[in-house]
Amino acid sequence: MHKTTRLSLKNGVGLTCVTTNQPKTSCLSAMLVLPLSDASRSSSALLPYVLRSSCRDYPGQQAVAAQLDRLYGALLQPVVRKRGEAQLIGFAADVIDERFALSDAGALFKGTAQLLCALLLHPQMPPRDVLAREIEQRCAAVAALSDDKRAWAVRRMYQYMCADEAYSAVELGDPETLRAITPEQLMEHYGRVMQTAPMELFYCGSLPPEAVAEQLQAALCERPEIEQPVRPTFFAPRRPVRDTLAAVTEEEKVAQGKLTIGLRTGITAFDADYPAMVLFNACFGGSTASRLFRTVREQMSLCYYASTQTDKLKGVMAVASGIENESEPRARAEILRQLELMQQGVTAEETEAARRSVTASLQAMYDAPLSLENFYQTQAAAGLTETLDELIERIRRVTPDEVTAAARKAVPDTIYFLKGAGA
Repeated sequence: MHKTTRLSLKNGVGLTCVTTNQPKTSCLSAMLVLPLSDASRSSSALLPYVLRSSCRDYPGQQAVAAQLDRLYGALLQPVVRKRGEAQLIGFAADVIDERFALSDAGALFKGTAQLLCALLLHPQMPPRDVLAREIEQRCAAVAALSDDKRAWAVRRMYQYMCADEAYSAVELGDPETLRAITPEQLMEHYGRVMQTAPMELFYCGSLPPEAVAEQLQAALCERPEIEQPVRPTFFAPRRPVRDTLAAVTEEEKVAQGKLTIGLRTGITAFDADYPAMVLFNACFGGSTASRLFRTVREQMSLCYYASTQTDKLKGVMAVASGIENESEPRARAEILRQLELMQQGVTAEETEAARRSVTASLQAMYDAPLSLENFYQTQAAAGLTETLDELIERIRRVTPDEVTAAARKAVPDTIYFLKGAGA
């Protein structure tokens, strides 16, 4: 059994608790929610990695590591995410649940909360050599984005499709900007962030929400109230911003071409027809029972893989496929043809298969605290209060006609082809 509770600890600090005995580990995270369009996103992306290394109460990496060892080998990772036009930065901690600890009830969570909040609230100015090392590691992470060609092709497509929108920005920052950051500039930016950015906390574990809130309030007692938090503005055009379908081809030394098609749906988690869009995504390419998997991949053998994915806060969809270069015209035409066929009508059988797949995936989150954390922190960043159970219930009520209506709102915008150049 599980129970979801939403609390406000103080102005600018929200808490979501999922109380459950299901997983063997508990999760605690703290995210600062920033506009992705902020000119300081490189500094923001660097912050959690620098803050993780030292603070007033645990000076130096060895002191931080020693405290994590005392917490039964807890893991505490810096996090940087892009969700629509929001940049989320902070920490996520994974620790064994209180039920399996030998310490006093709640002591393990208390220690984790104190460490996480100490890193956020009481940083030390990083030495220049420490900052330089973290900067180079962040630059390496940005450069490594292109190593995963499947994900890279989707990212590149969105950079062209949303070229004039904040969504095209790389949430990890830009190497040139990162390398220009000084310790003084970073700590000055930290001060601005803490004065303006809302903080969202998430806990999943066996402790009651009242106990979680009490411990977090104590750990955050020195964080000042934020009278007017600066929240991101989300932008989801209902139609393509251009009159013609854009097509971009780039070449790299890859053995397999990557054909990616970007669509505007205009449907986000803010909209009543969002559950229908979730099922349309599953019907189109989001499951092994989907049209693209069964037809384009299995029956026609045009793709090594063919799938779809959406951003719930942006109202966009990406069709990702791996193909032989010479198959690009046929694969493109067939993917678009399958979209047109779905817009003519999604069957009851397809809808039910998609419903089973989606609900099973969502329910499986209760076995994975970090997946729950990702879901609820995205909800909180956007100011959405719908629980996972409520979303599942809405998905169970979607009809085939509603899925068809959602499909008709998907309009192709940009075709991106990463062409293999003889690897």
